[in-house]
Amino acid sequence: MGLKTKKAEVNLVPVPPDGGWGWMVVIASFLIHVIADGFVYSFGTLADDLIKEFNASNATTSLIISVLTGLTLGSGPLASAICNKYGCRVTTITGAVISLIGCFCAFMSYSIYHIMFSVGIVMGIGFGLMYCPAIVVVTMYFERWRSLATGIAVSGAGVGTVVFAPINVYLSTNYGWRYVFVATGVAIIICFFCGLVFRPLKFELVSDEPIAIEPKNEPIIELTTSGNRVEPDQKRFSKESTALLSPVSEPGEKNVEVFEVRPARSLTHLEPDEEGQAHIEVGERESGFINRKDVFYTGSIHDVEEFREHPVKYRSTGSLSKEQIAARKSIGSEDVVQDVLDTTGEENISRTVNRMLDLSLLADPKFLLFSFSNLLTSVGFNSPLYFLPLHAEQLGLSKEQGSSVLAFYGIFNTVGRLLFGLIADHRIPLPYGIGNDTARNRLWIYNVSLAICGIITMICYMFNGFFELTVYGGLFGFTIASYVCLTSVILVDLLGLEKLTNAFGLLLLWQGVGTVVGPPISGYLADITGNYVMSFVFCGANLFISGIMLFALLCCQKRGFFDLDTNRKTLDQKY
Repeated sequence: MGLKTKKAEVNLVPVPPDGGWGWMVVIASFLIHVIADGFVYSFGTLADDLIKEFNASNATTSLIISVLTGLTLGSGPLASAICNKYGCRVTTITGAVISLIGCFCAFMSYSIYHIMFSVGIVMGIGFGLMYCPAIVVVTMYFERWRSLATGIAVSGAGVGTVVFAPINVYLSTNYGWRYVFVATGVAIIICFFCGLVFRPLKFELVSDEPIAIEPKNEPIIELTTSGNRVEPDQKRFSKESTALLSPVSEPGEKNVEVFEVRPARSLTHLEPDEEGQAHIEVGERESGFINRKDVFYTGSIHDVEEFREHPVKYRSTGSLSKEQIAARKSIGSEDVVQDVLDTTGEENISRTVNRMLDLSLLADPKFLLFSFSNLLTSVGFNSPLYFLPLHAEQLGLSKEQGSSVLAFYGIFNTVGRLLFGLIADHRIPLPYGIGNDTARNRLWIYNVSLAICGIITMICYMFNGFFELTVYGGLFGFTIASYVCLTSVILVDLLGLEKLTNAFGLLLLWQGVGTVVGPPISGYLADITGNYVMSFVFCGANLFISGIMLFALLCCQKRGFFDLDTNRKTLDQKY
């Protein structure tokens, strides 16, 4: 009796080590966040020098940071597509080289518009190419410890603010603002070597159903049965050919469909695993990561019910059906494998961008509401950091004290990122079991944090001393951390893992637009009022509204319009 044909798929699946070299990858990603985010978040320490040097307005000078952050985020879909085709290592190194060129151009600049181009556009593109793979590569290397690994990596942003703020002030005070770009250039060289650490993962071809690829004419591999498994006779196994085997459900003699195979350099035979999946090891590959549906998910992926039910589907970066394999009987195994690979990193860059920016998702009211909230958050996020040192100096504080306020932001932002990442996947012990729904908990934490962040930013003008401003800096850093940590997790709670890549791509565009618009408006308000009070009120109002408006999602869930917790039901029921 021949083997029955089923609608099976061969999936290209990366093999995450969940440790080992992965921790070196986490350290490298951490350092990239320290350098890239540290430079961005502490750029406000240079604002006064640039305003005086070029006799520029607040609105004009703030365009530098708005274009820089806007391009870093807005170029996310394009950076993801480049990463998908060429790999994390090449993309990171390319970004580091471009950023280094931007630093050199900024050092040589003699116009505020030259700096706007070199820092805003050139370094913005370079940082965008480094930022994407620094996140993606950590999620690819970790599944079980992903939440911890990504938490450590992104906490580098807060550490970078603590490190760069005082260094910038020291260099600009003693040597001039140009030497800040010299120091930044040296730091970016470190990012180049961090990119080298992003070693490509090993991939396997995995099938959930019986599929066999084996020599058609000469039986180089002899099949024997052992219990309920079909195994190759290792004595007659040839290095010149490979077979993809799967377990047979019933013991006894079985005939296996065979296809002609030519020698394959990259393949080695692997036994079926305990879950009944057959494997062929493909070897190391650097591209195709963005095709994996959970690649932007920074939480504990094993807590997602969709992933636990269909792990191969959500790990897969490409697939080929059994019927497609059968249609290729006359070609070799290398060609079969190549057909699978052709659905991944080698695909057209524009196709990846189009998949991430599929506008049909905007028809989903949940996503539309969340993305508009994200836009408002982005409008109010960067400006307080940029104008905080200027506000401190206007109150009579020294540059060193202004940098210390930013340092407190960095310290508490690091604590917030680690803490929110830790509690996001756990139930909260509250009366009447109201903390048992982890998805609802996350949305509550996200909403309340942004609302508090908005309130304290609106009343920032009431903080007139060094101590009060450090308190504000710490509270702002801690509460805004939820925006960074919980965005991708909440997207999965709202839309499911299947739509995460598309949703995240569109969200990066919203964030890019928000960060471009926010600082110039805040700077214009500072120019027409002569102080930074209205700038902080404007930013705080955006943050407050962005948090409050999402309570509508909780109301809709309570009324049964949608289930916020579809991906976590089984997990919560276990407790």
